[in-house]
Parts: sequence; structure tokens; C-alpha cells
Amino acid sequence: MELQNNLINSEKLNEANALEIVGDKLKPGETLILDIGNNYFHQADKLYDILANNGYYVRKTFVNGRNQLLVSFKDSKHQMY
Repeated sequence: MELQNNLINSEKLNEANALEIVGDKLKPGETLILDIGNNYFHQADKLYDILANNGYYVRKTFVNGRNQLLVSFKDSKHQMY
């Protein structure tokens, strides 16, 4: 199984366009990485809540000093490990 990851620089992503961008970029079976960066205004927490409440599986990570959200579809067929 080949994993396909998509990375999006999300430092300027806000609550208003988060669902639209994730919906456009994310396909079933894929994982989308939203690279938040420094998280000065708790942006990662806000985006996490928005995406999790709208049916996405979301996991927070901290890689190389940057906050990231891993996003995939929440269903029984496609799961993020």
C-alpha cells in the first residue's frame, strides 16, 4: 500500500476557509498535512475543533518545531494510523 501525503502551508488558513480547502484537496484514502507553524494564536486548536466536528479524523503533531494537523476522512474504510 502506497501512502500519499499532501502538505499545505496553513499559517494563513483561517476558520472561514478551512473546510473548503480541506474538502478540495483531500481525497478518500489520503492524508492531508496542514503545517500550522508557530501557532501564536492557537490556530491549530481552532482548526482541530472545526475539522473534527465536521466529520474528519484529525491528529495534532509537532515536527521540527512546527505544529501540524494530520487530516483524513473519518469512516470505517479509511483510517489513519
